[in-house]
Amino acid sequence: MGKSIFGAMLPMKRSLVITLAMLALGGRAHALDPRLAKVNDFLYVLQLDKGVTPQTIAATTFDLVVTDYSNDGSDPGALTPAEVALMKDSGKVVLAYLSVGEADSFRYYWNPAWNDQPYPDPDAPAWLGPANPDWPDDYKVRYWDPAWQAILFGAPSGPNKSYLDRILDQGFDGVYLDIIDAFDYWSVDVPERTRLQARSDMISLVIAIRQYARETRGIASFLVFPQNAESIVYDNNDHLDNLGRTYLQDIDGVGAEDVFYNELTLQPSDETQYRTDLLDLYRSGEGQTRLVLSIDYVWQKSQPASPANIARYNDYESKALAHGYVPYAGQRDRNLDEIIEIEKAGGIQYAQPKPASSSAVSWREMK
Repeated sequence: MGKSIFGAMLPMKRSLVITLAMLALGGRAHALDPRLAKVNDFLYVLQLDKGVTPQTIAATTFDLVVTDYSNDGSDPGALTPAEVALMKDSGKVVLAYLSVGEADSFRYYWNPAWNDQPYPDPDAPAWLGPANPDWPDDYKVRYWDPAWQAILFGAPSGPNKSYLDRILDQGFDGVYLDIIDAFDYWSVDVPERTRLQARSDMISLVIAIRQYARETRGIASFLVFPQNAESIVYDNNDHLDNLGRTYLQDIDGVGAEDVFYNELTLQPSDETQYRTDLLDLYRSGEGQTRLVLSIDYVWQKSQPASPANIARYNDYESKALAHGYVPYAGQRDRNLDEIIEIEKAGGIQYAQPKPASSSAVSWREMK
């Protein structure tokens, strides 16, 4: 996963989780948002304390950007509404990264007492799980716990103002939700839930976030993009069920990492086939059109002109475009702390970002 690593994610008055019975009734179909119909390329940059700023983002010609709500993860480092407006005024759709399946120890809400003793720390809240071994500043969370959800959304003001409410007040166009695959962790790796429970819990959370932004806060155009874990729409037999249909109907698009490459290595063909088949459902399933943002970490900045780097980049771009995805070639270190712009020259077949004369229709018609 591409994760922000800045420097290396209260009891809730009422639960806003949607029940499985409500989900079975189905969601509300919606057409592709007109803002997304114009998206031909996008930028994925989370760490804004490494030289990237809202000003440098605004100066690019990317159509969409996924970034963090804060320069360094702290509340004092939070972007101002004026900085978010600057990026939006440059013509970009601006999504805020929000991890729903892991807690980050560099975030404003973190209490150092939660991890100052070996796991399980007796001072930690019940929702806090173990550290992610790949990202030691990040901790698994029991995302169905109302106390964790109270951190995520539902408090529009006060000292415990929620994460989503901060994002909404900054003026972001939507959220980019990470660690959706926590449903697999808690049903397979640490089986505290059945797969059906874990799916239902995560889908309920995603839909509750959308409903809170659009209905409770009244921002009717707020966008929701989950990242990865596309199989959440499938039942235990790999069939799309009513729960999966509801999920599809209540999201505006999806981000998908590592579909074609695992950094510099080609993914196994059967794995890629499985995911592209799934992503077809996301693109046009249930009579709707959704945006698929593809991120593969194929760019080797230290050897930009090497034949291997050029061939890998061209191969990734051509495959993503052929499937109708909007591609972003990230730096292979996954730090997401720089703007990767690539000129169409020296054997490189595709520019990043795409030329201004390109239209979003071009990548859709390639499918």
